[in-house]
Amino acid sequence: MFENNTVEIDHIPQYQEIEFSNLNNNYKKIVVLNSLITLLLGVGICVVLFFLIDEMEKLYVIIPLFLISVLLAVFPLLSYKKKKYAFRKHDVLFKKGLIFKATHISPYIRLQHVVIKQGWYAKKIGLATLVMYTAANNFSDISIPGLTLEDAERWKSYLMNRIQELNDESEEQL
Repeated sequence: MFENNTVEIDHIPQYQEIEFSNLNNNYKKIVVLNSLITLLLGVGICVVLFFLIDEMEKLYVIIPLFLISVLLAVFPLLSYKKKKYAFRKHDVLFKKGLIFKATHISPYIRLQHVVIKQGWYAKKIGLATLVMYTAANNFSDISIPGLTLEDAERWKSYLMNRIQELNDESEEQL
């Protein structure tokens, strides 16, 4: 028989109370490398513009460009510690954000595909990104960077098994 009982706000679990896991400490090396590349590109463009632009206009172009490069390089260094993740029985959570904080929650039943990605430097230091795609769109719903390759493979295996279990349960109910 169909029931549609009301839900009290006090009975809803609070995701803020979940104990999140930090990313691997080696992930900071990737963030630092990306920041250095950003800074070097910005400084390189500033140097080129220094020789291409007339004397009067140099300050109006080079200083803002340099400041933007510094901000783009420093922001990831400050925000990487705010990235945390948690796996629960029915969903995965990923939170991030230094200024604009966001917590992404994806139920396993919505997951379609799980991929492990590695860049060249991440591969060198043994890190990977676990990417989870949902049925909702073509973009990855949650990407968890800074996991060891072993942890990413174990989480992928867990997720694939959990997705299969949930699909089997939903087929049994039909």
